[in-house]
Amino acid sequence: MYVLRLSDPEALEALCEFFRRVHVAAQPAPDGTVRASIPGAASDLHERREIAGYVTTWNALNPHSTVELAGHEDE
Repeated sequence: MYVLRLSDPEALEALCEFFRRVHVAAQPAPDGTVRASIPGAASDLHERREIAGYVTTWNALNPHSTVELAGHEDE
């Protein structure tokens, strides 16, 4: 699972819904971050690149509510 940090906590559910629409499993965490993964991804590298692409897309569409790929839960 990848950890995503959002600059605007009020957009947390909108971010999760955005990811779910593109078939990314996304759940808000108690610490205000989002845990995201791509079930069935071909590899860890593919999963990271795809999530990073969706983060870039979100940031382009929501300049006042940016997301940062903060890392992997295992890191």
